[in-house]
Amino acid sequence: MPQLMRDRGRAFCLSAALLSAACGNLESHAFSVQTAASGTQVEAREIVSFVYAQRSDAALEKILYSYGDIWLAARRMRDRYPRLKPWLDDGAVGNTTSGFVALRDEGRREQLRDLLWEENHDRAVLHAGATVAVGHGNNDLNSWLPYASSSFGAEWIAQSQPGWWWLDDERQWHRK
Repeated sequence: MPQLMRDRGRAFCLSAALLSAACGNLESHAFSVQTAASGTQVEAREIVSFVYAQRSDAALEKILYSYGDIWLAARRMRDRYPRLKPWLDDGAVGNTTSGFVALRDEGRREQLRDLLWEENHDRAVLHAGATVAVGHGNNDLNSWLPYASSSFGAEWIAQSQPGWWWLDDERQWHRK
């Protein structure tokens, strides 16, 4: 094999190995390459922050994997958050590890039914949209959706305020 071909082959293999090792989160000024797993986590972190911090629409448009359905759901959640926050503060509702909100105070079911339905509907749209956005739509949707949901669940809980409640996978409530 001619030397030039061997050198090109080595250079290609080295480039591929470096790119493969870095693809978990390769950032440069020109582009960002991420695997679906890290992309889902980044998206969850940024969208939850967008909602809790009440950021502007311009901030949403900078999120790497967000687009149409995700934008719409995130905007509705941001706009609804001032109505949801008092119930989170009060402990009547809490976040779940599966990325939704759950009723903690059964005595307020009637009062909160519509608010929780709207919020959980948008969170479901967000989880499905995030799954598709990172390349796991179509037949992969059902296999990736639990990962997207748990990624968002972890962020809703991690970014929640001290004193808020969250529900674990065994249906046990915990206070942050």
